[in-house]
Amino acid sequence: MEFDSFEQALHICMTAAPGSDEQEAALIYCLDNAPPELKDKIAAALANFHKGHADGCGCGCNHDHD
Repeated sequence: MEFDSFEQALHICMTAAPGSDEQEAALIYCLDNAPPELKDKIAAALANFHKGHADGCGCGCNHDHD
């Protein structure tokens, strides 16, 4: 997938279906092209991309943790 800008890729990161190929491609593009202050946050998001939700995942999903 090709992106025209960091802003476009960031929008895809936030609106694509979670776990989709589109979202992963956008995360990778954002990591490669992010302003320095965002690179660490994007790298962490990409590292956790395939882990799914766990207790204290911090994603804001608000799912129940029994």
